[in-house]
Parts: sequence; C-alpha cells; structure tokens
Amino acid sequence: MLNRIHDPLVALHEVTLGLLTSDTPEDLLDMILDQAIEFTGADSGSIALLDATRRYLKIKTSRGLGADVADRVRLKVGEGVTGRCILTGKPRLISDTSQDPYYIEVNSNIKSELAVPLSVGKKSFGVISLDSSRLNAFDQSHLEYMQLLASYAGLTFTNKQTISSFKHRTEIQDVLIEVSTYIGKDGRVEDVFKDIMTILEEKIGLTRGGIFLHNKVENELKLVASINYTSDETKKSTYKSGEGITGRVFKTKKFWSIKDISKDVNFLNKIGSDELNLAISFFASPIKLDDETRGVFSMQIPYFSESYFEDYIFLCKVLSALFSQTLAIRKLIEESTKDTETENIELKRRLGTKFLFSNIIGKTQNMRDLFEKMNLAADSPSSVLLIGESGTGKELIANALHHNSIRKKNPLVKINCAAIPKDLLESELFGYVKGAFTGANSEKKGKFLAANTGTLFLDEIGEMDIDLQAKLLRILQEKEFSPLGSNKVFKVEVKIIAATNANLFELVSQKKFREDLYYRLNVLELNIPPLRSRLEDIPLIVSHLVKKICDINNRPIIKVGKEVIEKLKLYDFPGNIRELENIIERAIVLNTKQEITADDIQIAQEVKSFHQEKLNKMGVDVGLHENRGVINDDFRDELQIITSWVKNKLNNVEDGQIQKEVLRDVESAMYKILLKKNLYNKSKTARTLGINRLTLEKKIQEYQLLDNLDD
Repeated sequence: MLNRIHDPLVALHEVTLGLLTSDTPEDLLDMILDQAIEFTGADSGSIALLDATRRYLKIKTSRGLGADVADRVRLKVGEGVTGRCILTGKPRLISDTSQDPYYIEVNSNIKSELAVPLSVGKKSFGVISLDSSRLNAFDQSHLEYMQLLASYAGLTFTNKQTISSFKHRTEIQDVLIEVSTYIGKDGRVEDVFKDIMTILEEKIGLTRGGIFLHNKVENELKLVASINYTSDETKKSTYKSGEGITGRVFKTKKFWSIKDISKDVNFLNKIGSDELNLAISFFASPIKLDDETRGVFSMQIPYFSESYFEDYIFLCKVLSALFSQTLAIRKLIEESTKDTETENIELKRRLGTKFLFSNIIGKTQNMRDLFEKMNLAADSPSSVLLIGESGTGKELIANALHHNSIRKKNPLVKINCAAIPKDLLESELFGYVKGAFTGANSEKKGKFLAANTGTLFLDEIGEMDIDLQAKLLRILQEKEFSPLGSNKVFKVEVKIIAATNANLFELVSQKKFREDLYYRLNVLELNIPPLRSRLEDIPLIVSHLVKKICDINNRPIIKVGKEVIEKLKLYDFPGNIRELENIIERAIVLNTKQEITADDIQIAQEVKSFHQEKLNKMGVDVGLHENRGVINDDFRDELQIITSWVKNKLNNVEDGQIQKEVLRDVESAMYKILLKKNLYNKSKTARTLGINRLTLEKKIQEYQLLDNLDD
C-alpha cells in the first residue's frame, strides 16, 4: 500500500475537503500549495496569478522562498519557466534547471522545477510552481497529479473567488446605500461625516478614517470628522499641501492606495499609530467640488485579500464622491438660508440692485466723472480712498463698489474707526484668542478675518490711532496678521475701502497720519462732491427721498411744489445729502396736507441768496430760525459790487451771450483765486472745487489761467 504522502487519491481527497472548508480564495491557494508540496516532496513552491493587465504574474502565496519574494520577484509572461508555462498553457517539468534555456535563477539551490498552469477551460489565469534542490526530483506521476490538482483547483478557485467577490461587493453596495441616506441629512456637515464614519466602522471593520477639509486662511488640511482618533491625534492631524500622502492627494488630485502601510516609506504615521505591525491597507481620495479640490477622505482597514483590496479602492472613490455631494448640497443650503450675518440670497440680490451705479442719483458732470472712476475701481483689488464731506454718501459709494465687483458674493464688513476706542478697535480689527487679555473669555474673529476674500470698509480712517496705523500698514503690505495673544499667522485677501472727511495729506504733514499708509490707501482716490456743487441734482434727489420716506411711514406719495426746489437750491447744505434727507423727512412727517410747500421747508442755517427781494416776490418764507441772523451789511456791500459789475456787463455784451459771458468770467476768476490760494496745487484745487483734476486741467487751458502768474 502506498504511503499517505504519495497516494494521489488520499491527497486529492484532502484537497477536496480543503476546497469545501476554506473561507476565502486566498485560503484555498494556501491549501493547494501545501498539498502539492507535501505530495511531491518539493522544497519550495509558489502560486502566481495574472495581474489585471495579463502581462505579469504576481506571487500570491509561497513556501520556502522568503517572506519578501512577492516584492522581489516580478514575473513577466513568457519569461522563465513559470512565464513560459502561462504563455503556452502547458506544464513544464525541468529535471535539471541548468540545462533549461528558459530558466531564470531565483534561488541558487534550485536544481529542478515543475510548473503547471491554473486554467478554466482553455484560459489560464495562474501557475503552480514547485522547486527542489535535487536533480530529477519530479517525475511523470507528479506531473499528472499536479495537472489533475490544477484543473480541479482552478475551477473551484474561480468559483469561490467569484462567490466571495460577489458577496463582498454586495456588502459594499449595502454600505453605500445606507451612507447615501445621510447625504442630505440636516445638521452640521461635520456631524453627518461622523455618522458615516461610524457606519463604515460597524459594517466593514474600518479601523481608522478621516475627512480632511482645506482651510484657505491657514492653507492647511484639517481633520473635521474621524473615527478612532483621540483628541490629541486630531490636533496632530493637519497637513500642508503636498505633505505626506494626504497632502499629496490634495495637491495632485489623484487617488492613492497602499496594501500594507508597514512596508511603505511614504506613509508618515504622523499620529504615531501602533498598527504598523499589522497588514493594514490605506486609501486616500480627493474630495472635489466645482472642479476644485476641497479636501481628502482617507481610510485604513486590515488587508484581507487582493479582491477585497480592489473593492475598497472602489468604495473609497465612491465615498469621496458622496462627500463631495454632501458639500455641494450643504453649499446650496447655506446659499438659500441666512449666513452668519443673517444675510440671505434674496437680500444680496436686493442689495445688488439697490447699489447699482445706475441707481445712485446724479447727472452733473462731477457725478458722471465719479461714476466713471467707480466703474474702473470696482473690480480692481487695489485700495480705494473715498474723500468727501460728512453726509455726502461715502458709505453708499463703498456699498456700490463692493456690490458691483467680482467680490459681491463675498463678505462686505464695515467698521467706523472714530466710533470705537483705540484698544477696542485693535481687537475688533484683528480679533483675539481666549486669555489674550482680561475679559477675553472666548476666541473672537476680527473684521479682517471676517472680510477675507471680500471687502473691508474703514470709515473715518483719519481718526485711527497712529500706533494702530502701523499694524494696518503691515496687513496691507504682507497680506497677513496675527490675532491678539496668538503667534499664529493668518493669510487674508481683502480689498480695502477707506473713507474720510479730513484732509489726510495735511494730517501727514502734522505727523498725525502715517505717510506710507496714506500712499497705501490712496491708490485709487474718489472725491465725492458736496451737494452745494451739484445743485442741479436736487430735484432728482428730493423725488427719491420723498418716495423713500413716504414708503417708510406708510403714506401716499406727497407732491413737492416748485418753490420748494427753488428754496433748497439757495441753501449750501453743510450737512450735504444727510441734512437734505432730514429736512425732507421733517417736512413729510409734520405735514398733514398732500403737498409740500416752501413754508414746510425749515432750514437751520442762513440762506445764501443773491436776491432777497426775489424770494419775497415769490411769497417764499426763507424759514430762518431766530438768532441765526439775516444777510449782514458786509454781504449787502458785496451784493452791490456784484450787482454793479453785472449791470456793466449787460451793457457791453451782445444779446444771447449775456449768461455765457457772465458765468465764464465768474468761473475763470474763481478758479484763478483758488489756484493761487492753493499755491497752484492742482489736486488740492480740484478737491476744493469738488471736481476731478482732468476737468480742472481743461478749464485751466480754456481760460489760460497759468499764462500770467503775476496777475
């Protein structure tokens, strides 16, 4: 009777039992190789399967060849005894390897080799290879047995692999179905991600997983949701773009997988995981939104088999796509609800319409010049300095610049530098961390951080403390800052719009305003004309204000008499538009009639009139308050001089040219006086006149004002 080890029937019976009891295709391969070595008496052996390209054989299990043989040896189809076997689909029995032209030495002790293809039908998918240190170690009976074993095992292995793969992929699909129910779930996106991580841990045995989202301000990937990370590990889990595998996946936008992290030099193990002595696989996939990489999803799970590894690659990629959808849905939700400043999309739309350049009232030349500059300044990232008297509408212009720019969907943050004390202003602008000073019980985000990617409006910039100006200058130059009490540096990209009613250039000469900051802010200068220089706009402005105030007070639109406009045009409005609005509002609120008359207009300052008698003939009460005085004697003398000059002009000018000639002479004299007063500084003179410098240059040339400087 044959010894058990050499009895092919006994051997095949044991193989059959193994085929029925092995849990996975990989267990089956181990069992087949062990039985083949035991039956033939081989010293070593391996089973290699074709890879996905069918160009190379990859060793799946081995005995006696060293633990790293799978990494050391890469078998190309057609090369060596094993490669020829898979190429021809026929077994190879080599009694003396030194005499075989195809043999490639793997181990110097190997003297003979037996290779048999694993096949299903006529299609080979792998090779069982047996080695011996003895010559003529294998005979025909070994070959026949191995062919029978290979044929039987090939069919069983394929079926088991198919069944196992199908079962595992069914489990993966069930997991994805369950995960998909969380995509549109209410709540913080971090909590949704956390719930999904818990499902992965319970269903597929995820040992560790994390979702990293990119923080643009700090320019790093931060862990926002995880499973099996301690609080300390969470703090350590931050990556710069390109740092480690997670950072590389973010930078390259490409998927990354590792079968065994303990054998991969690219794995940083930044958190000090103690699992590196296990066969743990790692997967990382970019999270994309609107063609932009927003983060990275990574997961770790024990390596089980090649087919499972491929399934987890598929799972990781699909999950990252689902996470992208979560971010996209959350983005839509955030855009349709109030943001942190209680703004919503409808409000933004209305603001955008309200602050259209075309909705700012003004048809005079100085306003048209302003609109032209605003169009140029809106989309420029350069700083804008708004110069204008109190009440001219500097904040309105700042709103318009923001809402007509490419930044209109981003924050517009405003702060009045004159309304906040120095110490508080610094913390308001830059923010602070908990414990930065007495009373700092929690972290506060400053205005610069809140305005990142948007616009910061600094009103009354001339009132800012000189020491604080230095810190503001650094941000404008370096585009970075640190909150109070923190060494952490934040990068910000903010457009600055500053406004002032003061003469900053004069403040610079008085050492009350930094010269370098002045030039940083004054890249684009917009001079907002006072109302007294655009009296032609009063009818349009009054019409707008009447409608606005009547709407607020739930009253029908009140008519405005012509004498109202005439009376208003005689006033110089030191408070500008704000004062005009107060005057109109008072007239409407205190009016019980359906029309505003001149008597309803109460002006708190002396009316500048060229002809008091004209007002009296019109029956108009100038509405001067008591103790404000009337036209004084000096002014009457000046009126007489002007009246004599006008009469003389009338006698020496042809009909049809009177108004043109009078206004020309008056305008020419006015420009010349102001140029001389300002030492021929054209920019300063233009600001005094409330016009732009280009208009002044044209007038200088038209009136030849610089031809005789001694006049």
